[in-house]
Amino acid sequence: MINNLVKENIKSLVPYEVKECETVAKLDANENNNVDYLLNQKIAKALMGLKVNQYPDNDCCELRRILGKQVRLSPQQLMIGCGSDQIIALILQAFIGEGDKILVHTPTFGMYKISTQIVGGTTIEVPLGEDFAFDYYNFVKVMRKEEPKVVFLTNPNNPTGGVIPREQIIKIIEYSNGIVVIDEAYVEFYGETTMDLVNYYPNLIVLRTLSKGYGLAGARVGYAAASKELMGILYKVKPPYNVSNLSQLAAKVCLENKDVLDRVIQEIVAERDNIALQLSEIPDIKVYKSHGNFLLCRIGKAKEVYQYLAEHKVLVRYFGEEGPLKGCIRITIGTKEENQLVIKLLMEALGATKEIAV
Repeated sequence: MINNLVKENIKSLVPYEVKECETVAKLDANENNNVDYLLNQKIAKALMGLKVNQYPDNDCCELRRILGKQVRLSPQQLMIGCGSDQIIALILQAFIGEGDKILVHTPTFGMYKISTQIVGGTTIEVPLGEDFAFDYYNFVKVMRKEEPKVVFLTNPNNPTGGVIPREQIIKIIEYSNGIVVIDEAYVEFYGETTMDLVNYYPNLIVLRTLSKGYGLAGARVGYAAASKELMGILYKVKPPYNVSNLSQLAAKVCLENKDVLDRVIQEIVAERDNIALQLSEIPDIKVYKSHGNFLLCRIGKAKEVYQYLAEHKVLVRYFGEEGPLKGCIRITIGTKEENQLVIKLLMEALGATKEIAV
């Protein structure tokens, strides 16, 4: 009986799945394992002055003020969300109705499509090119034909690690008759941003998160930047008190210690490039160039390799044996010890005996 009451677009929805198990190295969710407990003492000290009996600052005014100074935008151009996932959902609630279209490149972050299906919209997917490079000409061709109301570009892309040149992003913004969203969840590991463009393009939204580079995945804090006009529309659909005062406090401490976290990020980037080189020397592994804090690899016997890692309590992301990511796993760059453990286990699983330079 209950199933008969469910909306048709929800019945066929495949939910976003998260693997939960005991691990010695959790390298499946692109978390920043290098900042474990780094700011906990500062956060704990700040908690002593927090009035948890009161509702949080509804519009995260202090957090927006701090962020505004760092990204050189006015607080009125910013919105804080419970992770960038929530802001993605708000964008779709504001602009996508039954039958409306969004456009994405694929493979990419799965929540764009899931959130679109929830509001009754349709997702148009444009495949990435060879070695998962962004196919600009095909993307623009499809965009002009389909005329989507919202375009999502993930830069750097998850799970492939590829990037889209700035000049191509600008052309897409200019050619689009709808809203263009640039998801910069991994921008700290890349170093190039389109944040400055929100002052020039009223149809542009740039998304960021503190979950990846700044290690606040457990606090769930994301933010968006846009023109004041566009932001005013998004605030119409923002729920009240959507970011807890605990999360706001953790984010404030994080941003006030940005210099410490920036040094950690640079260490991760150097380690990423080192691990990519080591993986490329193992037979049966193809490593794709990444600008995130992870590496996508295509591996012979990927399912068996994934299971071997899991048996040794090392969790990575496995994409199955169908679709463009068949035979691929994604490895988050963890601590040096975690990374070397993965290298060791991969060599064992694949029967590799070649010495690898560390």
